Amino acid sequence: MDVDMQLEQLRAKGRSITPAIKAKVKSTAEQRRAEYHDKVNQIGVPDKLKRLFLITKKAEVEQYCRSIVLSEYDLFLLIHNCSQIHFTHRSRFKQYVPEHLTVSRVDRDEMKAGNPKRFLTKTHSILLERRYIHAHLFERGADWHCLYFSHQDIEPPSTNHWKYGCHFHYISYLWPKLRKRWIWCKFNKRFTEISGSLHMRFEPSEFPSPGKAKQIDPNDKSTIPPWAVNFDPALACGCGSAPLPVPQVVTRGLWVMKVSLPPKAVR
Repeated sequence: MDVDMQLEQLRAKGRSITPAIKAKVKSTAEQRRAEYHDKVNQIGVPDKLKRLFLITKKAEVEQYCRSIVLSEYDLFLLIHNCSQIHFTHRSRFKQYVPEHLTVSRVDRDEMKAGNPKRFLTKTHSILLERRYIHAHLFERGADWHCLYFSHQDIEPPSTNHWKYGCHFHYISYLWPKLRKRWIWCKFNKRFTEISGSLHMRFEPSEFPSPGKAKQIDPNDKSTIPPWAVNFDPALACGCGSAPLPVPQVVTRGLWVMKVSLPPKAVR
């Protein structure tokens, strides 16, 4: 994706794309990917997550989870660098839309015929009733840790169902009555409430507004923010085995961009 974007920028400037230019753009992109990958490796796993994975008593985990706040970037670092603490990672991203709200060919035909009511009603209901699940499982031998959240879990405090606002759920091998395989299969269903899972305060990341993005010099390689290098979401396959995109593609399986429009000029 980043190579294609750079080539399009050159075409827009009237440049002729020769095989040599294409090869140079690709080589530069691969070099930046490698540098970005190395920078994330050097940061490692956040200490608060290392400590969480080292706790061996459920009561201590419950107390610890009440005291910490994790950011989406913390989770991103854990996913990318979990091999440094000898864990493997797998993820599951599911979207569930009630069957009765699936947009049909009849709905589309009515829309084209100038009668959009049914289509718009369904679309509005989908936005209210759909459910996204983002689940991450970290494993090392018999030890396992699962962190998951839905898009309802990360709604603003004013509309969130948890009194402390944005959060994700945590559960691990320390829950003796729960089995990892059962929990992982649970994420294939719309309702994923797992009795006894702990709530942990969570700070979701936001893609910066265009004004903030313009402050980044793409030629300055001294500091590369976690969202500055754009890669194809298909490359996000866990644990640093491919160049990484913005954190949200790794943590949510999709890229959520916050769009802001400039205010209208006052005449």
